[in-house]
Amino acid sequence: MKNKRGDTYVLETTFFIILNVIFFVMMLVFVNRAASGAVIYEQTYAKQIALLLDDAKPGTTISLNMDKGVEIAKENKIAVDKIVEINEKENRVKVSLTGKGGYSFQYFSDYSIEIGFTENFLVLKIKEGAKNE
Repeated sequence: MKNKRGDTYVLETTFFIILNVIFFVMMLVFVNRAASGAVIYEQTYAKQIALLLDDAKPGTTISLNMDKGVEIAKENKIAVDKIVEINEKENRVKVSLTGKGGYSFQYFSDYSIEIGFTENFLVLKIKEGAKNE
């Protein structure tokens, strides 16, 4: 006779250990991102940029100092021009300082936006006319 109860006990224990390892790895990744301050800066920059875009008029040029964000991105080996992405179709600003995920925030203005970096400054140019033209 075979001991079925012993087989299920080993399977349950193995499954439990695997789930615990996955959980702790996810927690370590979160703690690492939070410790670098990347999460806070991603949220702050995304919201700040979205509010500036909502308040801007066509022809406006916005220059935003992103010293700390650039510093965190360089620590994580992220290219400076990849930190901020603007999706004009969905009206979303996405800031990613770690290259994993990032934080996005919606804005409401309907103008075309040109984005660029000069040293540690994000330069946003609000173009004349709506983006759909």
